[in-house]
Amino acid sequence: MTPKVAVVYHSRRGTMRALAEAAAEGARAYGAQVRLLGVADDKAITKWPEPEAAPEDMLWADGLVLAAPTYFGNPSSPFKRFLESTSPLWAQGLLADRIVTGLTASTCLHGGREGTLLALYQSVYHWGAWALGPDPSSVETMAMGGNPYGLAVTSARDGAVGEADLAAAWSSGHRLAATTAQVQRAARADDATGRARVTVVHCAEDETVRMLAQECAAGARELGAEVRLRRLAGPAAPRAAGLPGPMSGAPAAAVVTADDVAWADSLLFGARVRSGALAASLLGFLQSLEPETGPGPLAGKPASGFACTPRPHAGSESALLALNNVLHHGGAVVVPPGYTDPAVFAAGGNPYGTSHPRSAGALPTAQALAAARHQGRRIALAGGRLRREPALAAVTSDTPLEKEVI
Repeated sequence: MTPKVAVVYHSRRGTMRALAEAAAEGARAYGAQVRLLGVADDKAITKWPEPEAAPEDMLWADGLVLAAPTYFGNPSSPFKRFLESTSPLWAQGLLADRIVTGLTASTCLHGGREGTLLALYQSVYHWGAWALGPDPSSVETMAMGGNPYGLAVTSARDGAVGEADLAAAWSSGHRLAATTAQVQRAARADDATGRARVTVVHCAEDETVRMLAQECAAGARELGAEVRLRRLAGPAAPRAAGLPGPMSGAPAAAVVTADDVAWADSLLFGARVRSGALAASLLGFLQSLEPETGPGPLAGKPASGFACTPRPHAGSESALLALNNVLHHGGAVVVPPGYTDPAVFAAGGNPYGTSHPRSAGALPTAQALAAARHQGRRIALAGGRLRREPALAAVTSDTPLEKEVI
């Protein structure tokens, strides 16, 4: 099956159109069927020849390149209006599991471009889409400044685009098409989901987080995944009799190491939120995984997070979004729960990761535990489909092995 890629852009002076066109060429070079589409804008200086993007194009595509210029640290208003037009499809759960990468440009080096890319991903997390950043070790990524979230270029006032910018955009389109094709091949293989290896990492000093971690692990095992439940270094919470999981006095989960991350096909990370941020022990561990050069153990692997907070609006969303930013730096593919199951709505509707507020009880509600189990199933599914060593049955004569790199 040929992957279908939609490259959707908004451009007034030509910069984003040139980048989008290069990304489309990169996807075609892989062998993808591509639609290059412009976003409607009644103030556009130039009327570009490409068809106007419609929500149905999102439904047609397996992979998406979203190319929006930066305005005040956000995507342009025409592009945001286009994203909002997908609401009917989102409400039906029809946009889940697309693979998305972002492109942007601004007239200065630090003009809010990172904010624009992250805002694009924040929107598509609601779909349940997978956010794919650049290859952190690629020559093209480093040449453009090493942005881990997507391609960001400095645009000229006349819309001119440099050769290095176009090469990086081509690489982004090619990488998206290759990743999309790998997911499609694995989805057709009978054993694709059962072979995943999942590592669930949690801060063990918090009983709530430990219970959410157990449910994530249980959900992954429901799909046949092999699971390692690991804790961050530090004291473990007392385990009272009557609670789910190991009884008081039972040995705690083993302390996580970099080998547990390298072993896994996909990962979940959980911690308590303090002052709007995830526990320093988790952030310190993730930072220790980032290599000085080359890809690290998170590169190309699906990952996301879960958390507990003091109150419903004490960082349950922003802390998980910040975790996703860290995962992008490691080269991970962010796979949030999104609105992909009624369990997400029942637990409060957090599309960025499972969360439980302590104001609702010291221990997770049944709804939060069900959402965590759903998140575990999703990360196991993604891990099976993005394995670094795909099964031979998933490779056909027209998909050579050199195209497996993601």
